[in-house]
Amino acid sequence: MTSVQENKNELEAAVRYCESAISRANATIESMEFRQQAASKAWHEQTGRESALEREVSELKVQLVEERDRSMGYTNEIATLKDQLAELSKAYKDSTHEEVTMKKAWREQRELVALRDDQIAMLERRLAKKDNPYPFKEGDIYYVFNQFDGTWIESVWDDESERIHDSPSIPSHPHRVYFTVDQKNVLDKFKPEDD
Repeated sequence: MTSVQENKNELEAAVRYCESAISRANATIESMEFRQQAASKAWHEQTGRESALEREVSELKVQLVEERDRSMGYTNEIATLKDQLAELSKAYKDSTHEEVTMKKAWREQRELVALRDDQIAMLERRLAKKDNPYPFKEGDIYYVFNQFDGTWIESVWDDESERIHDSPSIPSHPHRVYFTVDQKNVLDKFKPEDD
């Protein structure tokens, strides 16, 4: 009987061993299924993230193209504005130069008119004084332009000036044109600068 009992014990031990092996196999299967589910879930999440990233990358590419276009538009607009600024600066400089030239010409014309008015007044005084045929009174300062060396000769009107004025032996041009102090100052403004 021992052999049946031993066989039974051996069979029961073999069954327990098989049950234990089956239990371990089931646990391994469950663990593998869990890992497979986790891997599948991670793969789906990764794929979803990749799709989202791909969509975001394509949107960013579109935005980059739009920004480049906008930047080129700004660059062109800046170039246009610079051209307009250059044109306006040139027009302003031209108008300022023209205005300065006009003002200078106007001042010169005004001074010439004043000089002519002074000469007319001097002639009128001379004509009004029939008893005094001289352009100045005694003690007046006057100028004569020396045509030989281009200098001014300053004099005070006196008896000698009247004698020279009336003398027919002195050539008529060099000493017969007289200028007042104001007239000399105006003419000095028109004298060319020495280089």
